[in-house]
Amino acid sequence: MSISASAASVLVCTTALVFAPTAPAQSSGENFKERTRANLVVGDEQEHVSTLTRVREGGTPYNPNQSLFPYALDLGGVAEEPATGLISSPPEYAPTRGVLYQYGNSWNSVVTALVASLTSSSAFDEIAYVVVANQSTATSAATAFSGAGANLSKVVFIIQPNNSVWMRDYGPHFIFQGGTLAAVDSHYYPNRPQDNFIPTLVADGTFGVPSFDQGLYYSGGNFQPGPNRTGFCTALITLDNPTSEGHTDALIRELYQSFQGIDTLHILPQLPFSVDGTGHIDMWMYLVDENTVIISEFIAGSNATAISVTNNAVPYMQGLGFEVFRPQAWNVSTTHYTYANAFRVNNRIFVPCYGTALAPGGSATYNTRDADALAKWQAAAGPGVTIVPIQCSSIIGASGAIHCIVKQVPRYTDLIPAAHITAPRGGEMWVAGSTRSIQWNATDTNNAPLSNVDLAYSADDGVSWTTIASALADSGSYNWTTPAIASTTVRVRVTARATDGNTVVAISNAFRVGTGSDTVYDFSSGAGVNKFGTGRQTASWTNVNANNNPVTTALTATNYTALATSNASGSITDTNRYVPAALSSGNESTNVFRFTITEPIADIDQLSVRLEGFADFCTQTELYVWNLSLNNWGDFSGRVGQNRYIDCWAGNADGIMTGFTSNNLTNYIAADGTIRFLVYGERPNDEIGHDYLSVTVTRLDEPASCPADLDGSATVEGGDLAVLMASWSGLGGDLDGNGFTDGADLAALLSAWGPCP
Repeated sequence: MSISASAASVLVCTTALVFAPTAPAQSSGENFKERTRANLVVGDEQEHVSTLTRVREGGTPYNPNQSLFPYALDLGGVAEEPATGLISSPPEYAPTRGVLYQYGNSWNSVVTALVASLTSSSAFDEIAYVVVANQSTATSAATAFSGAGANLSKVVFIIQPNNSVWMRDYGPHFIFQGGTLAAVDSHYYPNRPQDNFIPTLVADGTFGVPSFDQGLYYSGGNFQPGPNRTGFCTALITLDNPTSEGHTDALIRELYQSFQGIDTLHILPQLPFSVDGTGHIDMWMYLVDENTVIISEFIAGSNATAISVTNNAVPYMQGLGFEVFRPQAWNVSTTHYTYANAFRVNNRIFVPCYGTALAPGGSATYNTRDADALAKWQAAAGPGVTIVPIQCSSIIGASGAIHCIVKQVPRYTDLIPAAHITAPRGGEMWVAGSTRSIQWNATDTNNAPLSNVDLAYSADDGVSWTTIASALADSGSYNWTTPAIASTTVRVRVTARATDGNTVVAISNAFRVGTGSDTVYDFSSGAGVNKFGTGRQTASWTNVNANNNPVTTALTATNYTALATSNASGSITDTNRYVPAALSSGNESTNVFRFTITEPIADIDQLSVRLEGFADFCTQTELYVWNLSLNNWGDFSGRVGQNRYIDCWAGNADGIMTGFTSNNLTNYIAADGTIRFLVYGERPNDEIGHDYLSVTVTRLDEPASCPADLDGSATVEGGDLAVLMASWSGLGGDLDGNGFTDGADLAALLSAWGPCP
């Protein structure tokens, strides 16, 4: 969705620029009412009635034996997900187009002060994007904002159910993918499911950008991206994602690199729970710019561990090239007073205050400390940057201040737009005449909407191009009927055109199109005969690991019917989807599906799988395939074990999980033609709703004189040799038809070396 900053009044913002309320698909009945009743509390006099503090229910994990010294996790190599485009995280101090807030549950006065401070001056153009539960709350918020001096033409309301004010923690992690704006969603507190939905709803709806599910539990307040593809967090990340659940240090750093473009992750110690109930880094450290950092200095007499943690961080950050400035921090009982919980918006930095001199409210006791903090912030920011104090006396007792309740929306600053193709991602085999989805993303200066796009394809690796469609709306997708061609070097081109006439061209990776056939295996026929499903629950991944039959309860005919077609559109209880029986407490949703493939493996050019569904309460749904060679569940790349899934999804409505492979098919298809898939919910008690599952076998016509072209490149070369060697003793390289791949097949391949006739 394109957002305009020039709306004339709040009426425009709340009609033309506000999405209609969309209840999450998982929410219904009394539970939904129970979770959302707090959204109606909008008056400051009531704002603490239904408060959810920043500290999670059940407490924040803490390791009293942690090292008190920071360390770095470095990761070399190339990230794999999202599948295409260079990923990068805009640093905390990067150019900002706007700020996300939540209004209506608690501390509305603080949100109001922030929105007014952001939008009131005509010298600035940043947008306040405000999540509210309903139109009534939006109206109340507009009244409060206007009364505080906000410019309502720069306020955009986003109507979505929500639980709490802590936007930093549950909101989207914005990234740039191939130069275009996108978002990543990490997992948030299970007891706040409405908050969990916000990242995908805001990314896919309000901003119209792709969103990706990152398989890590972490709150945004415990992560700050910095310069040169670095990131900073506390050791809480390893407690929230323990090795016992498959999250080794290696996997944690891999996920940060793959999804957020972080090549070096700096892990700093966690403050004791008695000092700070969140464990988040933003309670005591903030990156001002690429050379400067704020680190709290606990006053004399404070907790000794807190003093050590923050003091030890100083030389560490100096060793990385940062100049360090240290405003004071202290505790009054369990309340952690901090000036580090601030945030930057271009050349303004919003900083907490607690006294009476800088902002109304507070206690005069803290005037001196406020003044000291303001001076240090100004020195750290340098000339040309304005420090804006925000009264935080009312909110700081909930273990958070203002960084915790906002999320900066990055600003695209290049003068020409950027475009990136996400599908095809490269390597696919598409049958001529089939309908396929071309998907792209485009971003223009100041996040402005694009005017239109042109689509074209090339069958000769980009030498010449044929028009697919012209002057299309920038919808991000187009259903394309593939042409009657046969080529291994097909590419798709997107030409994105800005409203000022500037254009940018994006070209996909190469893929293959040719005559042939797609055979779809799904539950519309053969259910319980040559296609089977079993499921319900397991106690943990331990019961799934290296077990190709972890659940044995057979699906019913009704279950199979629900799985047979893609027709579910409602909640987890939609009868058009298969939902297993209610899980026993502490158990995880687990289902296994088995298909019998009738085509000989040697005749299969590509095998692909598609799953539509989602898990209750935004739990991550994971799709695995059984690896016959390694005797475990994994992906199509030969990796196995927990978190090595083909694809995953966590959202408020059906997601589509897909994967394909053209190599090592004997690792997945048994001698009797069977292939197994696991659909696993990684959080206890939350059910998965399955709408549709299919396996597609693609067979492309090969030149009769070139059977050794195993990878379909039209040349017998190293890729074919790799396929043959990986299939040794199996069927993948059986060129002479004797039932297995052996030396005779190797000799035949070598004799055919070179371009196909």
